[in-house]
Amino acid sequence: MLAKLKTLRVVKWLLYLTIIFVLCLLIFFLSNIAISSIYVDKFLRGTRVAGVDISGLSLEDAKAKIDKRLDFVRRRGFVYRSEVKTVTINPNLQAVDSPDASYELVRWDVDGTLGYILSFEQTKNPMALWKKIKILAQGENFPLGYDWHRARQAEILQQNFSDTLIAEEDATFEFVGDSLKINTEKSGQSINFKKALDDTQRIIERLDNTDIDVQIINAYPTVSAAMIRSLQSQIESFIGQGDLTLLYNDQKWTVPATTWRQWLVVRADSNRPLLGFAEDAFKDYLERNNIKSVVEKPVQEAKFQLADNRVTEFVASQDGRSLDWAENINRLEKLKVANPPLSIDLAVTIVKSTLQNQDVNQLGIVGLLGTGTSDFKGSPPNRIHNIEIGAKTLNGILITPEEEFSLLKALGEVDGEHGYLQELVIKGNKTIPEFGGGLCQIGTTVFRGALASGLPILERRNHSYRVRYYEPAGMDATIYNPWPDLKFKNDTGKYILIQTRIEGTKLYFDFWGTADGRIAQTTEPVIYNIVVPPEKKIVKTIDLPVGKTKCTESAHNGADAKFTYTVQYPGENEPREEIFYSHYVPWQEVCLLGVTEEELLLEQNSTSTPAL
Repeated sequence: MLAKLKTLRVVKWLLYLTIIFVLCLLIFFLSNIAISSIYVDKFLRGTRVAGVDISGLSLEDAKAKIDKRLDFVRRRGFVYRSEVKTVTINPNLQAVDSPDASYELVRWDVDGTLGYILSFEQTKNPMALWKKIKILAQGENFPLGYDWHRARQAEILQQNFSDTLIAEEDATFEFVGDSLKINTEKSGQSINFKKALDDTQRIIERLDNTDIDVQIINAYPTVSAAMIRSLQSQIESFIGQGDLTLLYNDQKWTVPATTWRQWLVVRADSNRPLLGFAEDAFKDYLERNNIKSVVEKPVQEAKFQLADNRVTEFVASQDGRSLDWAENINRLEKLKVANPPLSIDLAVTIVKSTLQNQDVNQLGIVGLLGTGTSDFKGSPPNRIHNIEIGAKTLNGILITPEEEFSLLKALGEVDGEHGYLQELVIKGNKTIPEFGGGLCQIGTTVFRGALASGLPILERRNHSYRVRYYEPAGMDATIYNPWPDLKFKNDTGKYILIQTRIEGTKLYFDFWGTADGRIAQTTEPVIYNIVVPPEKKIVKTIDLPVGKTKCTESAHNGADAKFTYTVQYPGENEPREEIFYSHYVPWQEVCLLGVTEEELLLEQNSTSTPAL
């Protein structure tokens, strides 16, 4: 009897515990559903991004609020102050002649950050409830994602402060006849780049309203005259071994001893001096004497064209080869323990082409999938030239099935060697020539062609500013190496052939392939949140003659834009839909004014920054 009572008591407690557990689960699920219902398509109370409170806001309202804060950061710029000068570097670098040659030093990923937070806060997964309750009770400051050209920022800092610094100099040596002359090292000054860039990163992450103190520190050489003297006997012994022969296949080039000894340098390795070869001097010799052009061969991707509705091959694919500079320097340095006569076989690297030759009419290119169009009317000559070069480079490119196409990769090197011309870009108080103007016309036209063909867009970034060549706003795409890039996927199951054409001032990209029945549509862009640009800005510079001015394109409004892209695939009940958002900063007209060094110094010492 006693045992039965104990059993009943245990069963009773188990029942109670089960009921409590079920009630807890029910409360848990209902709380999660209640939170999701109250904040449907809105951010939870207490949600902040980089310090910006977006509690209870919709996605678009939150984006507008963060963009407003970012616009201030962009307009204010990064203000660097030293004892002798002040330099302001804008996150968006403006080109003088063409807005689309402008590019971003910093790209904040507002859409990606907000999308991630909203998807988490809107999930009905009960495992996320405790995190939601914590946000509601205590709040949370989420980081704002970004990409940053840190090395380029350091380069611009160096360019703007170099006139106030004394560069350190390593000890060097040279030959006067057969005698070794040693030039003594010199100490100098440098910016504390680590501190300046760390402070810049803090502003990028926190969207702070503060100036950056630039510390000038002593810079010491790494190679001393004493180090060179310790290697003097080795140097003199080595250069006495005669001429050097460079070999490649059945060709050879003789480098006189008086020439190759100029390639020698002393480096410090853990404060220990080592005799080596200067790669830059070696490269320069091979280029000036046409050895590089003989040995190297550019990779050639197969290119195609259409004739009588058939694909014809007009450039066959061909593997390339390039000099392996690191290995060649390694081989040169091994000569220090070799016996004369001195010689090395030049090392090369084989570069394989992406598409090997095959029957071109088995590629499945039978019809036009879509066409992208843009108009470059009114472009300056350098911009038109670069558009022509870029279009010619991409004409006839073949995209393999399932390939993730990268426009930057397809364009390859953008420099003078490949035919491109430069445009001036404002960097702090200096104007620096850079390549790239006009290539965003290529990016925009390819983007529109991919949309018209119904292809999935993997990566796309709008310009920082509205550019008149791409109106209406919202359907443009900017590119700049190494980012942003334009990427899309060929998911047609067949090859895609790109053909380019220029008719008057209109650029066309035709996408040819095999249609699979998909239907692509884009809505007209909706333009909203119009913002008037700031007043004209005068930047004093010593890069222009005194009194001369040079201005960017006239000012125009900033705005937000969006359009909807839908693709109905055959066999799928619902179309795939994506909304593309674009945010454009107001374009401020900037005029460069040539002044004397004294006027510029006075301007820099009295620079003030806008208040929040």
